[in-house]
Amino acid sequence: MIETCDFLVIGGGSAGCIIAKRLAVKSAGRIILLEAGKKDEGDAAAVDLFRLDDQTDDYDWGFKAATLKGAKPELNYARARILGGCANHNDCAFLRPPDSDFVEWEQLGAKGWGAADMASYFHRVMENTTVEEAPHHPASQIFVKAGTELGFKKIDFQKQITEGVGYFPLNAKGRLRQSSSITYLHPLSKLPKHLEVWIETQATKILIGNGKAIGAETTRGTIHASRAVILTCGSIQTPQLMMLSGLGQAQHLHEFGIPIVADVPEVGEHLRDHVGAPIVWETHGPVPPWEICPFEATMMLKLDHDAPAPDVLFHFGLRVREKYGEDPRLSVNGPAVKASPNVTRARSEGRVRLASADYRAAPIIELNYFSDPYDMRILMKAMRFTRRLMETPSFQALCKTEVHPGPDVQSDDEWEGYIKSVCETVYHPCGTASIGRVVSPDLRVKGIDNLIIGDASIFPSLITTNINCAVMMAAEKAADLVLDGI
Repeated sequence: MIETCDFLVIGGGSAGCIIAKRLAVKSAGRIILLEAGKKDEGDAAAVDLFRLDDQTDDYDWGFKAATLKGAKPELNYARARILGGCANHNDCAFLRPPDSDFVEWEQLGAKGWGAADMASYFHRVMENTTVEEAPHHPASQIFVKAGTELGFKKIDFQKQITEGVGYFPLNAKGRLRQSSSITYLHPLSKLPKHLEVWIETQATKILIGNGKAIGAETTRGTIHASRAVILTCGSIQTPQLMMLSGLGQAQHLHEFGIPIVADVPEVGEHLRDHVGAPIVWETHGPVPPWEICPFEATMMLKLDHDAPAPDVLFHFGLRVREKYGEDPRLSVNGPAVKASPNVTRARSEGRVRLASADYRAAPIIELNYFSDPYDMRILMKAMRFTRRLMETPSFQALCKTEVHPGPDVQSDDEWEGYIKSVCETVYHPCGTASIGRVVSPDLRVKGIDNLIIGDASIFPSLITTNINCAVMMAAEKAADLVLDGI
């Protein structure tokens, strides 16, 4: 039996939940929101930020990525597999991008996506979303004080993105996450009857006839959509699904015997991400437990004086291990903390490719970090700066010795070797189906009617901040564009 609807939204993450709800409010036709993972409502590990470590392997797709050109895919590249997406799977840093990011988008051809255009969508997100700081852990307070001892101003980063030191705003209400599923859809039992959320249902192919998206094949059967098919699978799986459906680089699709619907060579290309690397110190004594999450404090630096906004953003960690497991590259013998600067507008570009024509196969993720020398130059400067924390009385009272990389690393070559050996993602992929390349500014896939993309894939460039706030803003705008164009 073929199901029919007006709008089919594929992907129940940060963007998809918002788009589906906005369409339901403004239209009366049947809307189906597909989510491959399970529901989050009533799941303490999903909705309670403090219990992130309780999430098991089935909350994640288990992808691996290659950090450097020619490297093996060994980096855990977490992508959430649950309603609410990565906002139910992250540490909830919620930073509004500076206006300069949207100015750049418009300069790159994203007409209508400038700073003034996007301001109203931020306010719309904030009407639904509680944003707070976590209670300040003693070690986080020391990090912030050390920053002020180095001459930086203490900044309220909820109000502005500028050079300085302070605390992350979190889209959380106490320990309760403020993901878009929680703030836009819950309780699921009270949703409008014409909005249906299908969990544990994966789209396997977009159906296209006569140059028009007409629905999708899914693990629950065929769905036809009369008005639009909207892709919100995220920057890895949106291009993957497009390629599985015959939309991508023709030569690459030929390798897997996939019939070509349209040769769209930019699908999966131009993958950008925030790349960082940590410095780790052993502390004088045990690090007390935190109340909500282990990443409370941040610092932003402007190392290039002509940069439009900070070019480095820190995550100060109250533990060394990542939320998705221990990192064998950063072993310690006792209690420790870390500071991880990342390049905010990294220029290196990777790509997403198919490994198989089977939708169940994980995609190939090539991050290609440091392919643009700018990224290494900025990160190396940032790492050298990070060492200055130990010059401050406050930080000396917390930490006793640097264990990674250790004091022997001094020269440019030594720093580059260390950075490449431990470089890490901040889980902010974007740009793999970007405005101007794959979609027009109204988010319609070029050459295919009724096919719209509404997630971070469409970002024309990498933004300065953690991307969840920007994804939600873009989704609010996407919902308007869907309705305006139908």
